[in-house]
Amino acid sequence: MSRGFLNIILICVMMISMASCSIRKHIPEDKMILKSNKIIIHSKDIDFDKSDISACLSQSANPNILGFMPATWVYYKTEDKRDKRLYKWINNTMGEKPVYYNDELREQSVSKIIKYLGDIGYFKSSVSNRIKNKRGIGKVYYEIHPSKPYIIDDITYAIKDTTVYRYVMEIADVLPVKKGDIYNAFLLDDERDIITEYLKNNGYYYFTQDYIFMEVDTNYSSRIAKINIRIDDATDPITAQPENHKQYYINNIYIYPNGNINGRFMVDTVAYTFNLNKRLGYQTFNFVFRGDPKIRFKTFDNIIQLQSNNLYELRKVEQTYKALNNLKIFNLNNIDFEPVVTDHDSINLLNCNITLNRSKVNFYSLQLEGTNSSGDLGILGSFTYRNKNIFRGSEIFNISLRAGTQAQSVLDSEGNTNLFNTKEFGVEASIFFPQFVSPIKLRDFAKERQPRTTLTVGYNYQIRPIYTRQIALLTFGYNWMKNNQVQHILTPVTLNSVKVEPTPSFAQILEKETNQRIKDQYTSHLIFGLDYTYIFNNQDVRFLKDFFYFKANIQSSGNLISLLNNTSLVKTIDNYHEIFGIRYAQFARLSLDFRYFKYIIGENQIATRFMIGAGIPYGNSNDMPFEKSFYAGGTNGMRGWAFRELGPGSFNNPQNLNIERIGDIQLEFNLEYRFPIHKFIKGAVFTDIGNIWTTRENETFIGGQFKFDTFYKQLAADAGIGLRLDFSFFLIRLDAATPIVNPAYPEGERWRLSKLQFRDFILNFGIGYPF
Repeated sequence: MSRGFLNIILICVMMISMASCSIRKHIPEDKMILKSNKIIIHSKDIDFDKSDISACLSQSANPNILGFMPATWVYYKTEDKRDKRLYKWINNTMGEKPVYYNDELREQSVSKIIKYLGDIGYFKSSVSNRIKNKRGIGKVYYEIHPSKPYIIDDITYAIKDTTVYRYVMEIADVLPVKKGDIYNAFLLDDERDIITEYLKNNGYYYFTQDYIFMEVDTNYSSRIAKINIRIDDATDPITAQPENHKQYYINNIYIYPNGNINGRFMVDTVAYTFNLNKRLGYQTFNFVFRGDPKIRFKTFDNIIQLQSNNLYELRKVEQTYKALNNLKIFNLNNIDFEPVVTDHDSINLLNCNITLNRSKVNFYSLQLEGTNSSGDLGILGSFTYRNKNIFRGSEIFNISLRAGTQAQSVLDSEGNTNLFNTKEFGVEASIFFPQFVSPIKLRDFAKERQPRTTLTVGYNYQIRPIYTRQIALLTFGYNWMKNNQVQHILTPVTLNSVKVEPTPSFAQILEKETNQRIKDQYTSHLIFGLDYTYIFNNQDVRFLKDFFYFKANIQSSGNLISLLNNTSLVKTIDNYHEIFGIRYAQFARLSLDFRYFKYIIGENQIATRFMIGAGIPYGNSNDMPFEKSFYAGGTNGMRGWAFRELGPGSFNNPQNLNIERIGDIQLEFNLEYRFPIHKFIKGAVFTDIGNIWTTRENETFIGGQFKFDTFYKQLAADAGIGLRLDFSFFLIRLDAATPIVNPAYPEGERWRLSKLQFRDFILNFGIGYPF
């Protein structure tokens, strides 16, 4: 490592030490700043960890980075200058009032820890604590001595209502509390929730957790617990006598597409009947509105999950809410039920009222901005129009017009540089259908999964000094959720056509160019195929809990068109096939993205990602299309290199070519430790390991071919730090990273730590987390 870099590290250590001394000057004599809480567990055979205990602490420590408390230091330095506006702002936004040790909160923490241990079966555990004070900055140590846990020996049920008892027995095998497990009060609460939800999904509209009692009988000497699950009867509101819980059926369903109708006079009520399927028969919705409802009744065929004459199901209510969220013409929707008075005591009915509130239909946006691309100035304008109910079925129509011009420092075919010699015009239109649009009627699938359909078309025309380019886009696909964690995105039609027409002089330059990758960037091509993505994400945004994310994407192109090779639609030129005068691309591409997020203490998190991808050109293609190739470097991966500046393999660009580096294979691993600094300011330290490769030897990228016996030697690595400003609704990120292993150097010289310089750091600015 260079002497300059060692000096930087030494200076940082000295600054931290001096800042700590500076903080001590401001600490009152009778106070102690709480630097950290330390938890020590004197047992390995336990069913909990330190993070569970940390959640019981009543007093959090001052946030610090490597022992330094920057927010506290800022607070002390600016507190006595708050009469000045600047210092007051710094104090309020960047400073944090110090947390002084509180003896009452320490005792409260001990009590909460003991209670928590009892709730998870470790009754009568002991907790000791001690304080370590070093000149006003201290730590509190909590030492946990767990007792032997109580084991559940028997589970019994006391349920007088025989129908309710039958329903509970149906789910007994999936209930979380099991004989032989350690007693856990939190699991007992979960069991109450599961039983309540199951009964509500079987008609018990008025059933609540308050009817369920978990009676626990413990034996101290044998360390066992017996659980008795008691469900009390309901109470008759008139006689106050116990009675069986009532099951309710859905009677009529009323939909109010124009919101609440006060007084409900001078309104229209239309009974809309349609056929669900052969098995379920007909369904009727009653639409109540004043004037024009401005929505087709058929829109709700697969949206409303509830059905008349069926048992009330809480699950169907929740599914209906989710489906209604797909109708963007409505917001703040509400579903409520009211009991129906009948002469039949044996039948209990509920009327369902669905009230929808309309949102604004039309949206317009006009933007005008100046551009500066490597010193070339220009102007860009765009106009966007959106209609949320274009066909009166809550379909969203969106159209964007885009036009711009720029003065590029490039000579035209006559050797002149013209003002604003680059022009661009584009239009893109899309329609979002809140239902499954297909000639095949998959009613059960459409009703249960609530798939959405999107159609997008676009055209872009670019005029450059040395070429013109026309880009056409067409996609048609579906998006649906299997459940709260699994999402499918299927795009059976993907068309992307790029037609490039170089000027005669530039065509001659391309003809002489030996670098095929450069030529490919100015070659017409057509991609026509399908795209499928599978996403699994078990994150619960309500809690700071570990979660896993997985994304798989597969793409193919050219296979359907290849079936037309022997027809008049496809022409063969220079041993390649063209349709409509454009050579079509033929390839298969697979990419996998694994992520795991582990919370350590509080908001401190370890984030990991592993990506692997491969693209195989075949048939009508020798190489992957430029836009479908893999790359490394940039703001979201391999941050020690600039965008598309790493790889492939050990390629070191000896001729200093001005070319973006791409490959057919990608491997990358990212490890990032994220931690809060102060309020909305967060930090990170990270490392990235990976590279890209080509599938075959390439004259452009010498050393870039993937080989099993050498690829691991060509893995690049970087390390860096990051600063993030988290404003909840968006996040601004600044990462600084430097290569520590660079495969572009000869073997034996690829470790760069000993030659590390400040100028080697790459700054990356981004919006949102890198993964």
